[in-house]
Amino acid sequence: MLTENFHSLTSTSANCLYLYEQTDITGLISDFGNFNGPSKFQSLSETIPKSTSIHVKALTNEDGSINKPELLQCLDLVNQFNYSGPLTIVYDGPNDMWDGIEEVQQIVQSYIV
Repeated sequence: MLTENFHSLTSTSANCLYLYEQTDITGLISDFGNFNGPSKFQSLSETIPKSTSIHVKALTNEDGSINKPELLQCLDLVNQFNYSGPLTIVYDGPNDMWDGIEEVQQIVQSYIV
C-alpha cells in the first residue's frame, strides 16, 4: 500500500513520514509538483528515500514553458538518494498535454541516461 504527497493530509513531509511509520503503508509516492514553497526540496529529500514511485511533474513558467532549472533540481535529489524505481511523467501545464509529456520525458531521459 502506498500514499502520495497530495492534498492536506500529506501536504508535508512530516505527515507523509508519520503515515509511513505508523500505518501499513509500505512506500511513498513523491510528486515533484505537490510540495511547494521554501521547504519543497527539503520535503522531497525527506520522502524520496522512502519512495517506491516518483511523479515527475514539471512546473511551468508564466509563458507556459517548462521550468527546467526547477525540474533538474528535483532530479538532482533523485540521483542524490540513488532512487532507482519508476518515474511517472506528468505534465499539467497550459500547453498541449502530449507535447508537454514529451518535453518532460526528453529532459528526464537526458538527465538519467
